[in-house]
Amino acid sequence: MRKYLSILVSLLIGSCVDPYNPPEVTAPNTFLVVDGFLNGAGASTIRLSRTQNLKEGAKPPAELNATVLVEGENGSSQPFTEQGNGTYTLTDGGLQFGQKYRLRIRTAAGRDYESDYVTIKQTPKIDSVTWQPQAEGLQFYVTTHDPNNQTKYYRWEYEETWEYYSAFVSRVEYLNKTFVYRSENVNTCWRSDQSTGIFVGSSTQLTQDVISNFPLVFISNSTSNRLKVRYSLLVKQYALTDEAYEFWQNLKKNTESLGSLFDPQPFQPLGNIHGVTDPGETVVGYVSGYSVEEKRVFVQAYELPSWRVPTMYESCVEDTLPLQPTREKSSAFEMAEAGFVPIDEVLSMSGQVIGYRMSTAYCVDCRTVGTNVKPSFW
Repeated sequence: MRKYLSILVSLLIGSCVDPYNPPEVTAPNTFLVVDGFLNGAGASTIRLSRTQNLKEGAKPPAELNATVLVEGENGSSQPFTEQGNGTYTLTDGGLQFGQKYRLRIRTAAGRDYESDYVTIKQTPKIDSVTWQPQAEGLQFYVTTHDPNNQTKYYRWEYEETWEYYSAFVSRVEYLNKTFVYRSENVNTCWRSDQSTGIFVGSSTQLTQDVISNFPLVFISNSTSNRLKVRYSLLVKQYALTDEAYEFWQNLKKNTESLGSLFDPQPFQPLGNIHGVTDPGETVVGYVSGYSVEEKRVFVQAYELPSWRVPTMYESCVEDTLPLQPTREKSSAFEMAEAGFVPIDEVLSMSGQVIGYRMSTAYCVDCRTVGTNVKPSFW
């Protein structure tokens, strides 16, 4: 064992000399990525993009000027409309529950792709979204059922929104090289995030088609300010076929594996979209068909235990800057030009403005991490 550890340490030290770029990082292939679903009760949206190498940036390039169609098993066909940035929509396709449809794509380069036929499933309503305080935060649960015992497989996504306050209430802003009274509130903001995990459930082992208190999302009471003022969770529910469930379950295992030698090794989940021009070409994505059910809940801070939820502004400090520079400090004008944000005026005994309290933009202007436009549902 000691010999093995010595070899491992030597390899790690040696790796610090010349960085290793594995072939996958600079692979020339860019595979088509298809993201979206066929909606049986509203607009359908499909997003097309391309994979890219890890060092090329965080945002995948969009697939533009493609032709996207939905075809029914009965021979019907309807085109999607390109909205820009790789997004294609079908406003009202009149897709029928229980019927089978497939997606056809032709890129601007003339390459054709198609999905398998998928059955449009009607998603049952969400019975409830509940929450329960725990020692380290708040656990949310979703409950649903299908009285017809026909769904069996479910998937959920969520969107969370929370209200928060900046460290300081700013009355003044710096515009056109002068200080003026602020015209809008930059102390109260809202922020929203989309779920990134994969949440799937099945009732196949039960006598009834019921999902009871499925643990959806956990909100920590010590690592964010989500629970400081008011929090909202919008849950979206989708009914899956058994094939779609298997795809998402495999993808979940593949992305959430800890990577131990004793864990199942990662694999490439096979989607249901295939190349027609080149049947051997890899295509990333899975097209399903269903309706969407939603339910939103709110949580007020006063409903929770007396937790010491952080504001995320604990390290913020203010400084008083004079109008004219001194040996100790730059002037308020110089600091404003450097990006500092004024809070309010500092007055002399006679009521004259002699300086401004200031801090960083993050500490003063809540829009640096969110928006001060109140959501319509708030």
